[in-house]
Amino acid sequence: MPPRGPRKNAVLEKTSTNSQMNIHSNQISATMSGVTVSIHPNWPDMQFTQGELFFECTLFLYSVLALFLQYLNIYKTLWWLPKSYWHYSLKFHLINPYFLSCVGLLLGWRVTMCFWKKISEIVATLSANRSSFVQSTLMVIEYAIIKTPLMTLIVTSFLFSFSRVCNDFPSRSIMYFFCPFIFYIGFFRCEIWWRLMRLRTHLSVYLAGAIDITTLFERLLDPLPTQIDLDSVLHMCSDKPEQIRAEVDVLITDCVLRVKRSLFAGISTALLSILLPCVFVPYKTSLGVPQSILINDFWEYQLGMVVGLTAFSLYFTYLLPLNYLDLLHRSAVHLGTWQQVEGPKVGQTGSANWAPQKWYSFCLYNDGEVVQMPDGRCYRARASEIVGTVAANPEDSQHFNFFMACQRPSTLINIMCFFEFMLIFTQFWMLVLTNDWQHIVTFVLLMFANYLLFAKLFKDKIILGRIYEPSQEDLLLIQQLQDGLNQNLAASAAAAR
Repeated sequence: MPPRGPRKNAVLEKTSTNSQMNIHSNQISATMSGVTVSIHPNWPDMQFTQGELFFECTLFLYSVLALFLQYLNIYKTLWWLPKSYWHYSLKFHLINPYFLSCVGLLLGWRVTMCFWKKISEIVATLSANRSSFVQSTLMVIEYAIIKTPLMTLIVTSFLFSFSRVCNDFPSRSIMYFFCPFIFYIGFFRCEIWWRLMRLRTHLSVYLAGAIDITTLFERLLDPLPTQIDLDSVLHMCSDKPEQIRAEVDVLITDCVLRVKRSLFAGISTALLSILLPCVFVPYKTSLGVPQSILINDFWEYQLGMVVGLTAFSLYFTYLLPLNYLDLLHRSAVHLGTWQQVEGPKVGQTGSANWAPQKWYSFCLYNDGEVVQMPDGRCYRARASEIVGTVAANPEDSQHFNFFMACQRPSTLINIMCFFEFMLIFTQFWMLVLTNDWQHIVTFVLLMFANYLLFAKLFKDKIILGRIYEPSQEDLLLIQQLQDGLNQNLAASAAAAR
């Protein structure tokens, strides 16, 4: 099913960045609106993630580094030998510059789109509360001076380079350029199908005469459902099961979308940086004489796995920052889960102590209560220690998996730390087993990204642990900060009088 983007604003309560701190309380107190006072700990005012443009530039630099190291492994020379004819470490005359241009433009496509969005945001900020003349002038500058020349330069450069690549290499090699697009269709087929259905609906409305051509283009240009904006949403501590399940459904859809984006980033980076350079090696000399370059296939598979998993972990860590993990945990403790148990035996259903009650979607169930579904299966409620109630659907496996993965705040961050540690250990073991100089240089340089990412994950794990399981020193520091804040507020109030 396509992502239910329009429901996000109805389920997750919007708030400003300054109001993202919840009220700390140990008890749930229901209000007349059904929204309860938050039972979750306070979070400090901190920056949870880096900017999108900065991260995409970082991932682009890592991809370019992997591409350079792949060229080093393919076109290496024997420059260290005393009687070697090569004075450089690479055979530069074998590198096709047009293919390198195509791969570089494809690797930098996400950076280009982020730069495009950043320009739109800057222009929108400058156009706010300005006259129509100023807004029109800024729009002309945005599209006529910046965006149109930029996209024209990028598209024409790619088409020219791609045409030269098609002329220099056989058609079977050109087909590998379409592998990232095939994976994109496979991962995001639901979003593509959703857009096609929307196109069909809007066209039928336009042909019926209900809307004009301008409205049609405005609706067709609406963006696809994207991931939720963590700076503008806040978890709702609700005691209504429908609201809890609706919020969890939105988070599950959003989390799946983030995972798919991370997988596609990892696979596309490995394909463009590692696989394509192996395919587009020169198969003939400038005089037309056939030639072949020896490639260690097993080593290339290893390098592709390392680069792909590293890019995946970088993108996954970026898309799942601390505040997002905390949002998943807060929703999971309100959701709870069910455990299937053996139902009542024949002839005992009339016993009041044994006959389970019927499950109702509008009811909250306490921990340990047993319900029976229409098909006869029975489930026992398993609530979290914080809330003590269950709002999940017993027959929904997604609710069960969501609760098991997010019921503890440190579960996902521990999995990410373990995954990154195993990736570093694997690269170190491969480094120990190799004896080629180009392989040593490759692993030494690529492991720096994993070191930095592992340090960031370990820091986030410490922050998460100190917030949910504070020590006595942490509690004393929090109390001192609260006392100082209360004194400042009292002084401000006295000065105002």
